[in-house]
Amino acid sequence: MKNAEKKNPSGEKPKMDKKKKRKIVILSAAAVLVLFIGANTIFAKDAAMTVFTTQALRGDIKETVSASGSVASEEIKTYFSKINGTIGNIFVEAGDAVENGAQMILFDKETAEHTKRQANEGSYQNTVQKANENQGKFAEASTNLAVLEQQIADEENYIKQLQKELDELQADLSAYYNQASTNIAIYGIQLQNDLQKAEKEGNQGEAERLNEEIKNNNIAAQQVAYQLGQMNNDSRVRELQDRISEEQEKVTHYKEYQAEMESQKASSEAGVMNAYQRSELEANHEISNMTTEEAAEDYGYASDGICAEFNGIVTELSVVEGAPVAEGTNLLTLANRDKVKVDIYVTKYDLEKIAVGQKAQITVSGHEYKGEVSKIDKMATVNAAGTASVGAEIRIDNPDEFIYLGIEAKVLIDTKEASKVLLLPVECVNADQEGEFVYTVENGVVVRKDVVTGISSNTYIEIREGLSEGEEVISNVVAGIAEGMPVTAVPAE
Repeated sequence: MKNAEKKNPSGEKPKMDKKKKRKIVILSAAAVLVLFIGANTIFAKDAAMTVFTTQALRGDIKETVSASGSVASEEIKTYFSKINGTIGNIFVEAGDAVENGAQMILFDKETAEHTKRQANEGSYQNTVQKANENQGKFAEASTNLAVLEQQIADEENYIKQLQKELDELQADLSAYYNQASTNIAIYGIQLQNDLQKAEKEGNQGEAERLNEEIKNNNIAAQQVAYQLGQMNNDSRVRELQDRISEEQEKVTHYKEYQAEMESQKASSEAGVMNAYQRSELEANHEISNMTTEEAAEDYGYASDGICAEFNGIVTELSVVEGAPVAEGTNLLTLANRDKVKVDIYVTKYDLEKIAVGQKAQITVSGHEYKGEVSKIDKMATVNAAGTASVGAEIRIDNPDEFIYLGIEAKVLIDTKEASKVLLLPVECVNADQEGEFVYTVENGVVVRKDVVTGISSNTYIEIREGLSEGEEVISNVVAGIAEGMPVTAVPAE
């Protein structure tokens, strides 16, 4: 449902639901008006009805959605036993708060000793396995290095060949364009000499022809110069350059892999076991089916027990001290108390107003917190009353020691707000089959005006169309008021 804004044009705090407020205000006004009218009727039967009015004024309004729900954790972890053993000590109870890293359950000494023996017995297999792995890596690196060395040599020779072809092609093109430029220049000198001769002899036609020829020759010179400058854009040059780049990338890849293989060879060579070392190892150790890593991990787990992985609250304890447990047994459940939310449900009317990311104010046991909408379910559920509602989660940004999981919380979600808009008290707006409307007083007569409303709080509603700022609107609409009737307007205090 909608909540009151925290700040409105009158400065008052919201106290009740909009619909309820309309009804209560109207009924109260009606009662007062009836008494007033009755008293006035005794003294003046022909007097006009008195109505109270208020002005449509501009101000700020904020629309909110309120809901209530329960506090829960966003992260819940259930701990299962990783080994077969017996529970030794339990240091927590359901409902306890624990710090990150705190020991919650400890296995007995016999369980820890058993896993220690398994770790010692598993050393042989692990050593042999590591030696075999190193032998394989050493052989792989040695083979790959020989192949890579040849590949790199072949690629570098090929690149040299391509570079030679490119150099020769560029030299040929340069010689060609330079020779063409020289020929054009010589021809230009000849044309200039011929032009001077034609002008000296007064041969105007020949002079005009030579001037045109000189112009064309100059254009040809510019074209050759341009081609010389753009020589590297020749398709044959570009093709050779691209092939050289591709081969250089191959060489770079080969060299990177070569460095990797050299590192692998160096690191694995020290771990290779010769025949004498292998024989000595077999004579001094028994083969076990468990590797050292696995056994050591189990030993550490049995010795350290179950430790909290975050600041949390124990919500469930499933074992008791002295109980035998098998691998996979449910031990306890821990809820993160640093990642807290409020689970709420909203109806279809409020669902269209809320969105992930909207800010919210949360009240838990009298303490105020900030938060935001972090999740909205995509499926509705039906409550006991048959009403469909959609679940949503409100993350609490600043949880503290006053937060208790499972406790009720009140949530106020900021959905929309508007500044400097035209506002009226909610009780001024009425509705019938034709839509929403208000009654105004003009020249002592009631006038109905249809309006278009916007967002609303518990106390005020936005008027988008139908009214102008400063218009007097009847705030105490009671039975009997109709358009066209004469009234006496009294501004409400």
